[in-house]
Amino acid sequence: LAIVQLEFLAMESADEVEIDYAKLLTAQNRKNKRSGGFQAMGLDHNVFKGIMKKGYKIPTPIQRKTIPIILNGKDVVAMARTGSGKTAAFLIPMFVKLKMRDPSAGIRAMIISPTRELALQTFKFLKELGKFTGLRASVIIGGDSMEDQFAAIHENPDVLIATPGRLLHVIMEMNLSLKSVNYVVFDEADRLFEMGFEEQLREVLKRLPSDRQTLLFSATLPKSLVDFTRAGLRHPTLIRLDVDSKLSDKLKLTHLFCRREDKLGILLSILGDRSLVEENSLTLIFCATKHYVEFLHTVLEYFHFKCACLYSSMDSEARRVNVEKFHRKLINILIVTDLAARGVDIPLLDNVINFHFPAKPKLFVHRVGRAARAGRRGHAISFISTDEYAYLLDLYLFLGRSLQYPTSAACADAGDLIGTVPQRRVDDENRTIALLNSTNLDLESLHKVAENSYKHYTRSRPTSSAESVRRAKAETRLNNLPNHPALAVGFGCEKLEREKDILLANIKCFRPQTTVFELNAKSSDEQWRVMKAKRRVHQKKIDQNKAATVAELKALSNEEDPLQQQQHVDAHVNDPVDLTGVFSEKIESKFSERATESVLSCKKRKKKSKKQNQDQNTTVKEEEKEQFFIPYVPSDLHSEQGKF
Repeated sequence: LAIVQLEFLAMESADEVEIDYAKLLTAQNRKNKRSGGFQAMGLDHNVFKGIMKKGYKIPTPIQRKTIPIILNGKDVVAMARTGSGKTAAFLIPMFVKLKMRDPSAGIRAMIISPTRELALQTFKFLKELGKFTGLRASVIIGGDSMEDQFAAIHENPDVLIATPGRLLHVIMEMNLSLKSVNYVVFDEADRLFEMGFEEQLREVLKRLPSDRQTLLFSATLPKSLVDFTRAGLRHPTLIRLDVDSKLSDKLKLTHLFCRREDKLGILLSILGDRSLVEENSLTLIFCATKHYVEFLHTVLEYFHFKCACLYSSMDSEARRVNVEKFHRKLINILIVTDLAARGVDIPLLDNVINFHFPAKPKLFVHRVGRAARAGRRGHAISFISTDEYAYLLDLYLFLGRSLQYPTSAACADAGDLIGTVPQRRVDDENRTIALLNSTNLDLESLHKVAENSYKHYTRSRPTSSAESVRRAKAETRLNNLPNHPALAVGFGCEKLEREKDILLANIKCFRPQTTVFELNAKSSDEQWRVMKAKRRVHQKKIDQNKAATVAELKALSNEEDPLQQQQHVDAHVNDPVDLTGVFSEKIESKFSERATESVLSCKKRKKKSKKQNQDQNTTVKEEEKEQFFIPYVPSDLHSEQGKF
């Protein structure tokens, strides 16, 4: 018995020595190191070597804030915009904690991703970053062989990367124990809840040990995620950085106003002459439906562009092959639906083209967030038809920026500009497309299917705000919108082209003054006399209405402050959720605090009727004022601030 006690005490002292040695090593690694780099974080040599091999020199802001806190063993909820380096922020501490391969310990870390593409991307990044650690990882995702996944788990990997549905299926089939897991990551946590995985996540949490460390990485913090945080995390720290900026300052936005029928011609024009898209640059094209994706893919292949397509119902192996081709630059154009907006991580992307403009501002942010990552420059090009202009206004209110219209002094490299495409460019491409459709029956059939699917999409997409619709209808600058400066360069006769485009625009917008009753009518006809009498009665009211519309447009054009413009959008604000007791600590940038105060301190403005404008001294009952009052702050304000 004494011998057993001595052995137990010896083992216990050895464990204490090992723990003390690890702390001493970490402290030693942090000594005399230049602050601001990975050297100052006390990382193991093998981990640091992998980081340097990957080419990373200094940590991003989210990595600088989260890694030390995670290394201290705290639960963390981290919020940062797309492309901020969130994946490395949870992989690097995981490497430090797991240290090396241990086949007898079982699964020690688990990463749960919303889509199979994101899981595969995380797995690939883990192998590259942890190259010198010797850790083994396995992927459990839908669409792959269950037998192969059972065999992979029996090999006792150190890290398991999985999607929720297949993970729970494997756990139930194998009666898999997760008691050895001490490090859990929910990647893109808001996306997990949007896709309806809440029940699966709660079931997985029940099977995990209570002393685990749990990390949530998310772009937003919806109410359902706050409730999940209360239940699944122990005194978590909220880290919130760069959410208010929404878009990278390296990203240039270009908007091309056009008819919906001209979009394909414009796409072929800018891809062919390299005016906006450089040769061999990686370009992502977003479409509203998978049928439009197939149609565009067929057309671009006919014109010998190196392209591939990607959508949700495509075979998983075909999706993997197409993404791999894009990664290896065997193709430089990938046509996708919104599956790739957050599911596929494509580094070093140069251009994003919105062939169909998204109906939600946050979806736009997720789309164009694929470009301008890691300090690189990016370009987002959007085709805006008449029915999509209101969504563009909603987007700029969401971003808190001003939409710019071309002037004579506008620079070709300026961002946030909306302009048209020179008509002769569009006409040349449209003639080629019409000829192709008439000679290719398969392409004509694909075009019809794509148009029908788009009609169904327009019926089901979310509506834009009522105020943006009103502003779009009152916007007369669209009738004679100049060419975009980036496309108007290099013609040599820009003035003549501009006059020609104005003439064509006026013809398109022409409305005859006479009605059908007055065509070829004589003064003795009864219908002619009726219409003349009607004009005599109603013409004054028509002129008054036109004058009021012009005055209203001038008032709208004078509103230059985006925060003041936000007051007009028809939206509802939910009451904020009290986060007292949810997070033990909250770390965020000072900019976000100032932005929040400025938005919330905006006074509610009252919209007055015409009679009130004529007589300013007239007092009106409070309930009559309320019907003209439209409050607004962004619908996701509280979720972005971690309060909803």
